[in-house]
This record gives sequence, C-alpha cells and structure tokens, in this order.
Amino acid sequence: MVDTTLERPAAAADDATSRLRAVIQQILEADDPSSALAAFGPALARVEEGWRDARRLLVSPLVRAGRLERAIAALERLVEAYPARTDDRRLLASLLGRTEQWDRAIAQADAAAAISPDAGALQAARIQLRVQAGRIPQAAEIARQTHALALVGPGDAHWWMLAYSRNGDAAEAAAIAMALQAEDLPNARVATVAVRVLLDDDRVEAAILLGSAALAAGHDAPALRASLGLAHLRRATEDDRKVHALAHFEAGLAAAPADVRLLTLHGETLLRAGRYKEAVAPLRQAMELAPDLEQTRALYARALRYTLQYGEAADQLLHLVEKSPDKRLWQRAAIGALSQAGRKQEAETLFERYVAQRGQALPSTFQQALDQLEQKLDTAPIPQARLDWAWSLRGDAAADRVQWERRARWGHLVDHLLFDWLECREDSVEEAMQVLGELDTGERFFAPLLASGRGVVVATAHVGPMYAGLMALELLGIPSRWLATAPSIAQSSYAAALISTADQTEAQVAKACMRALGAGQVLCLAVDGAANPAAPRTDFEGQAVTYSSFAAHLAHRQGVPSVFYTPRWENGQVAYTLEMLPAVEPGESADAYARRWQEAYFKHLKAHVAGPPENLRLSGGIWRHVQSADRSAQR
Repeated sequence: MVDTTLERPAAAADDATSRLRAVIQQILEADDPSSALAAFGPALARVEEGWRDARRLLVSPLVRAGRLERAIAALERLVEAYPARTDDRRLLASLLGRTEQWDRAIAQADAAAAISPDAGALQAARIQLRVQAGRIPQAAEIARQTHALALVGPGDAHWWMLAYSRNGDAAEAAAIAMALQAEDLPNARVATVAVRVLLDDDRVEAAILLGSAALAAGHDAPALRASLGLAHLRRATEDDRKVHALAHFEAGLAAAPADVRLLTLHGETLLRAGRYKEAVAPLRQAMELAPDLEQTRALYARALRYTLQYGEAADQLLHLVEKSPDKRLWQRAAIGALSQAGRKQEAETLFERYVAQRGQALPSTFQQALDQLEQKLDTAPIPQARLDWAWSLRGDAAADRVQWERRARWGHLVDHLLFDWLECREDSVEEAMQVLGELDTGERFFAPLLASGRGVVVATAHVGPMYAGLMALELLGIPSRWLATAPSIAQSSYAAALISTADQTEAQVAKACMRALGAGQVLCLAVDGAANPAAPRTDFEGQAVTYSSFAAHLAHRQGVPSVFYTPRWENGQVAYTLEMLPAVEPGESADAYARRWQEAYFKHLKAHVAGPPENLRLSGGIWRHVQSADRSAQR
C-alpha cells in the first residue's frame, strides 16, 4: 500500500500555485479586474513566497505594457500580503509617483524606509519623490537627517545634492560633491549633478576636475557635457571660452543632436567667440525646437545681425516684443534692429511706445523720483558677485558693509533714473540738471585742449552717474560726440551728439569717430563696454573685463590728446574726475603706446572704484563679466 502522507502537502502547494497563477491571468485579461484583484490577496496567502510569481508574472508585464493603474492595484495587494518587503513598497511608490499621486507615493516610500532606515536607496526614494512633487523644504530636511547615507552608496547621491541645491543650500550640496572620490564616481547622473552644484557654490576648478575625471572613467552624457562646458565658461580663460567649452558642447550634441540646451549653449558660445556664421545654425535649430524660449530667439537675432541679415534679425526681435510687449530689453533691441534694417518708420513708432511706457512709470518730478529710490534699494538687481568684488577693491578699510552696499545700490539706481529722465522727460530735463555741480572746472580743462582745433579722445567707464556727462557737456556747449547703445532715432535733445552702436556696423562707428575728431570735437567712449558679443577682455584686479584698445589707437592715429574722465557724487551733486592720459612719444609704435595708455587708464579706474560706493554704478562695462571668487580650495 502506497503512503500518500507526503504527497498531499505537495499537491496542495501545486493547487495553490495554480490558483494564484489563474488569478494573475484573470487580472491581466479581464476588462474589469476588480473581482480578480479581490481574490488576489487570499490566493497569495496560500503560496509560500507567492510574491515571486506576482512580481514576475503580473506586476512586471503590467509595467512594461504601461498599464500602471492595474500594476498599482496589484502592488497594493502585494504590500498587504507581505508588509515587510521594502522592494514592493519602493516600486509601488515609484509607480504612484509616475502617476503624480504624490501623497500616496510618499507614504509608501516613508513606510519602506521605516522598515530599513539605514538603506540609502530607500532614503533616496523619499527625497526623490518630494523633489519631484515640488516639496523641496521637506526633501532638504530628509537630506539633512540622512546626510551620511549619501556617500555610503553614492549611486543615488544626486538626490541629496538636488534637494539641497533647490532649497538654496549650496554649501551642503557642494559638501557631498567635494566628498565624492573622482576615481569612484558611480555614474554620469551623479557626476553631472555634482559638477552643477560645485558651480553653484563657486567651486569652478573643482567642478572641472570632477567632470573631467567622470569623462575619463567613461561616464559620458550630454547633460554632463553641458555642465562641464558651463564650468569652463565660468573659469573664462581665452581657451576656456573659445576651445574647451565648445569642445564639450560639440561632444554633447554628437550624442544628442536635438538637445535644445546644448544647441543654445553651443550657438551662444560661438557667437561670443566671434564665429558669427557658425552660430546661426545651432541657434536656429534650438529656436525651431523650442520657439517659446525668448533668450534663445534673442541670441539667434543677434547672430543674424552680425551676419548682416538685418531684416530677419528685426523680425525675430519683433516676435519677442509681440510676445512680451512690456519687456524693455526686447523693445530696445528691436528698435536698433529695425533702424539697421532701414525700417525707420517702424523703429520710430516702437521707440515712441517704448519711451511712453517708461515715462508712465516715472513720478511727476525728478525730486520725487530721487526720494523714491530709498524704497527700492533692497530690490536693486545687482549680482552679489559684483558687490563682493567692488567691496574687495574699496579704499575705506573701516567701512560698514551694510551701509556701504546701500550706498552702492543707490548709485546704481540713480544713474538709471538719470537715463530714464533724459530720454523720457524731455520737457522737464532741466530738473535733472539740478544735480550737476560746478562746471567751470571742466570748461577750463577742455579749453586749451580744443584751442588747437584738434579733437580730444575722452575715455570713461561704466562707473558713477554716467549719464550726467551728456547733460554737462550740453550745458557747457562743448562740441561732443558720445558712443552709445541708444538708437539713432532717439528724439531727445542730446540725440544729435550720439554715435549709435545699436544700429550701425563697427566700420560705420569707427568712421563717425574719426570724423568727430577731425571736426575738433570731444569724442567720449566707455572703453570698458562694447556691443560686440565677441568684444576682447583683459585682466583687471582679478577679473576678466571687457576692454577695447580702440580709443588708444585712435588717439595715436589721429595725433590728438586723450583724457580719463569719470563723473562722481560729491556732497549730493555730480563732480568730475579729469586726468590727462599719456601723450604719444616720438617714434612710438601704436601697440607700445596702447600698452602705456591701458596701464594709465586702469590706474585711474582703480582709484575711482576704491572711492565712495555710490560712484560704482555696478552695471555694464567692467561689471558685466564679474565672477565670484573660486572657492575650490576651501573646505
């Protein structure tokens, strides 16, 4: 007689497994799986390790087929049957996140992490879901609580860095990136975020080293190339800007030719390297792929301008004006482009609208406008890097930083107010002229220089109340011309004195300058500013600043004297610094003279920026490319 006592449990197990698989098949095939799902839990309970079949035969096929709602329902039953299994909870949290059911997703991730609190992947999932749900402060708080786990298994370290970064905790994010071992970087995703957060914390050299190590380890990716290219642009040596950054953007595009961010970065970098024709194609492609990106379209318009396609450049800028009619930057650029394209009537109409809009924002009197500046100091749009650099150059070692910054912000705002008043309140411009101090000194300074009938090159910079100079020379009646970005169609009283760089080619501007000197006029140039995106730069007190040797070479070629000039505030009124720049020595070459001239110019400029902070201005010119000090060596 055969003993069947051992066969019964095996047969029962086979029957339970068959029953489970039948229920799984019903869930997969039924139009309405509710009854099968109700039977799924009991069927699981009868099979030892039934989760294996459930994951392999049910959940995975549903996920692959994109039937996420049914996969979520199945996983919920699976979690009920096996509450201690963290893998099921983590997958359920992920699917709930993919369907943006954030509360439910976060609850499952938290429950999984509560089971295994030292599992870095589970804590990463908690942070990830909160980041994706936009609950950044919560994500950052969990990152702080579990900070040590980020480096135990660094394959998920990017979630800690992202949570910190998006919460504004740049130092905490960079601390993780700095602790990563370059030779042990786990993947391109972690490397990309690490490079990005190092840049955010002004650790440029460290970002370049880490990104380069990631590439050497084989972790190449378009996003990493974009971040590494940006790091080279931040370091901003000549080779960084014109060779290394471009190489990374090109490598990224080889792998992702339709990446809008890379296309834009590549085109903009080509533009700033003076390779205008090459810049057109990537910028056009980026704009066509993402037509709503205003900055990309503006860069494309700029490339068109520098390849002499003036009409198309104007059309692109008009598109921006139509989309954002109150954005002054686009209005002014479109006015210049229309003028350059010969569409004068359109330019004049837009200019009238532009001036009227700005005028409406001004109070009825200039004094009222001055009084309102105090309320705007805290919102003055000045990058902190500029304030930090200027503070490092100050001459007053005992200055209070808070008060110093407020005075610097006032100087920034008041100069822009002067410009608005000059251009938008032509009928009451004399109100602004009340800020001008004693003018006789300037008249006496220029009289002997002009007596010979030759012109004078006046070199200034983007410092102090720049626009007061126009008013002063107009009051003195000194014949003068100013290089300016204002379009030629400007209708204010000083417009005739302008040589516009906004709607003329560089050759046209140069000819106008020589004509002015030939006519015995004072020619005023801010040599630290240039409309050309590829304008040359030079080192000045630890920063790469825009600088043109055009003024020095012009003085040498024309044989005219040159003067360093900056306006400044003194006892509530505008005073003027006027210093002679070097004269040409007999037989001196143009290049040798330009070097001496540049040295003298920067010596005077350094003395100016070391003075009272209201005379800094902090926009344009030397301020344009200021970068924060590299903190790579700091721990």
